Amino acid sequence: MAISKAQVAVLVVVVMAATAMMSPASGAYTGCGQTRKVTVQNLCGHDLALSEFPVANSAPLFGPGFVLRHGTHAEFQVCSWTGSVSAPEAAPVEFHVGPDGGAWYQVSNTQGGRVRVTVTPHGYPLQGHCPAAGCRDHGQCFAHAVPGGNCHNVDELKIIYYAP
Repeated sequence: MAISKAQVAVLVVVVMAATAMMSPASGAYTGCGQTRKVTVQNLCGHDLALSEFPVANSAPLFGPGFVLRHGTHAEFQVCSWTGSVSAPEAAPVEFHVGPDGGAWYQVSNTQGGRVRVTVTPHGYPLQGHCPAAGCRDHGQCFAHAVPGGNCHNVDELKIIYYAP
């Protein structure tokens, strides 16, 4: 069966439109109605060298060699992001923020190192199961995971590093 010139033209338009919805710089879907934010805050008492491990075609949030100074925070606008963020002497945080505001995240709630970490979703109104996860200062710990993406309407996922 031969393909007509009109069918080829339609196919080219469809492929170009699909390609235009991908950001070449980030490799992430940019057809979001609303971007989401990943915020990382440092309250641990010293500077933190952060590492990231993006997966599922997620673009880097901050890249290698990123140091978050004590008492500061960094905000990263994303449409969708999946992977993990870690700091020396802290539990790694694994998470996903979807273009539709759905999220899943996990971090140990049996932390004993020199740095504690929590992850908390923000949005109005959050829907589903969206507890804080991890441990903050003074031994206060929360849930360890929100698996399965049962947290919805997330505008921001906030990761905070604390001193024990």
